[in-house]
Amino acid sequence: MESSATEPFGCLIHGRLEMGAETYPVFNPSTGEVFARVTTADRSMVHRALESARESRGSWQRLPSSERADLLHRLAAKVREQADPLTFLLCNEVGKPTQSAREEVHHTAALLDFFAEESLRLLGRIPLRGYPGEQVLIVRMPVGVVVAITPFNYPLSTLACKMAPALGVGCTVVAKPDEHAPLSTIEMAKLALEVGFPPGVLNVVTGPGPEVGPLLVDHPIPGLIAFTGSLEVGRQVQAISARWVRKVVLELGGHCPAFVCHDADWPALLDSLVLQSLKNSGQYCYRPSQIFVDGRIYEDFEKRFIARAAQCRVGAAWEPDVDLGPLNNRELLAKVEEQVRGAVQEGAHLALGGYVPERPGFFYAPTVLTCVKPQTAIMQEDVFGPVVMLHRAEDMEAAVDQANASPHGLAAYLFTRDLGSAMEWASRIEAGSVWVNRIHQAYPEAPFGGMKQSGLGREKGHAGVEEFTELKTIYLSYGSPPLNK
Repeated sequence: MESSATEPFGCLIHGRLEMGAETYPVFNPSTGEVFARVTTADRSMVHRALESARESRGSWQRLPSSERADLLHRLAAKVREQADPLTFLLCNEVGKPTQSAREEVHHTAALLDFFAEESLRLLGRIPLRGYPGEQVLIVRMPVGVVVAITPFNYPLSTLACKMAPALGVGCTVVAKPDEHAPLSTIEMAKLALEVGFPPGVLNVVTGPGPEVGPLLVDHPIPGLIAFTGSLEVGRQVQAISARWVRKVVLELGGHCPAFVCHDADWPALLDSLVLQSLKNSGQYCYRPSQIFVDGRIYEDFEKRFIARAAQCRVGAAWEPDVDLGPLNNRELLAKVEEQVRGAVQEGAHLALGGYVPERPGFFYAPTVLTCVKPQTAIMQEDVFGPVVMLHRAEDMEAAVDQANASPHGLAAYLFTRDLGSAMEWASRIEAGSVWVNRIHQAYPEAPFGGMKQSGLGREKGHAGVEEFTELKTIYLSYGSPPLNK
């Protein structure tokens, strides 16, 4: 599966690879060099992909749900079988260290298996109304064609969270991967064909987001747009979808707080807290990007946090024992540089990092900011880089209020031995998910999504399956009609 910049990747439409008139380069973030070339879908290609999905919808929906689930299980097995080449693609298009890339591949397979089973658990209802000769059936129907627009940071696992439940309930999918990391999505669709998915059930169109995205979103065919990305683009997706009165599921990132109380066993948690804060080089929507630390332990915490962050090894995806790979693209690197520079100009203290290492690629050093004022611009923006802000909190109640003042509300972390306070604050924190006294991966069984400007709808869990359905009520009368008296 080794790629060549002279052999462009095409869109996958109704089981066939198609090339448009134009191609664009995909850069390897570890080197800054062109890794592959990919076609840019034009209007006619986007239309054909959507038409193909619409035409395939009827037969796919009529397929027994157990057979759709079996195909998802087959795809999961195929993903595991192809773990090495898929890991290679993620390393080269995303910039992930090898171990992280391999973990995403296996997590993707696990998600496919989970949604295969969860899609079988959809239930209808028959209210016991008791009227003679009549029943009311409340059922769930697939929304139709789903457009899945995915980001570069976790291109496979994010795709699985949209594609697998949609396919499981009987929808068809047109996937649009981020232009910086499209290759793994194309390969996923090719693997789906290999294991027996019918042509047109999963199509892929590629190209720059500003060009191809509107062609998908501003089209009459889709029944739902599932988007993960920036707040700015999410607003555009919602605004365009409003013209069609269309359902959307939006995961728009966050600026997630962590609260470390004085009684927390923070030394035991420090290593995982540092690594979670800098995970995937900060390109991770629910990492703790700002940490509020009780003033009684702040000095010691800050010293040890910075020391541990300084030990994180930055390197290319294929280098051994790498903690942080590069940022995904040149534009993102420039944005992170601008955010940190602006914070320092507004009075923040640069306690660690804040520079671009002298090496090829799009690397940024692990960075810790302290003394960041609440009104600073970086406090209101999602920071998609290895940047963490430490805040001294003399009053945890006030810290929770400060975090809640953010326009974001995706996730939060809370560390304390006082479980009463933990339950109180967890209920007050305005976030879609709250971790208490532990950091771990969001589980497939639990719904995930944001409040406020962090998004609409939920992914994962049973709620993440139901998002791809619509409720239908069927009033069923049978037998002789009742006599009118």
